Amino acid sequence: MGLQVLQEIRDQLKQCRAVSSDREFCEQWLGKSECYMRTLKYGELTPSADALMTCASKLSWYAGELANSTQAHHRHWAGVFERLRMQCVNTVELQAQHNWQSRSKGSAAQ
Repeated sequence: MGLQVLQEIRDQLKQCRAVSSDREFCEQWLGKSECYMRTLKYGELTPSADALMTCASKLSWYAGELANSTQAHHRHWAGVFERLRMQCVNTVELQAQHNWQSRSKGSAAQ
């Protein structure tokens, strides 16, 4: 699920021309190496909470900046960025819930 969220965010950022490449997205929006998305995809891994929250923080900041604009398309993108931020936060929440629930089940079995 987390990879799909990051792919959607990357695609939306490309659409509004906030990023021009996967490399830029990984380095500037996730705080990770240029091959981070490929590593997740081919390793069938989930994104780190750090990457998701770094992205959420940046989306939040830009959403606030865009919301103050007098231009309608900027305010539109502010709403899109806020929705994407919430997807990041919700993904981290779901991953954390999964982690503690699976640990709780393991403890109960002992």
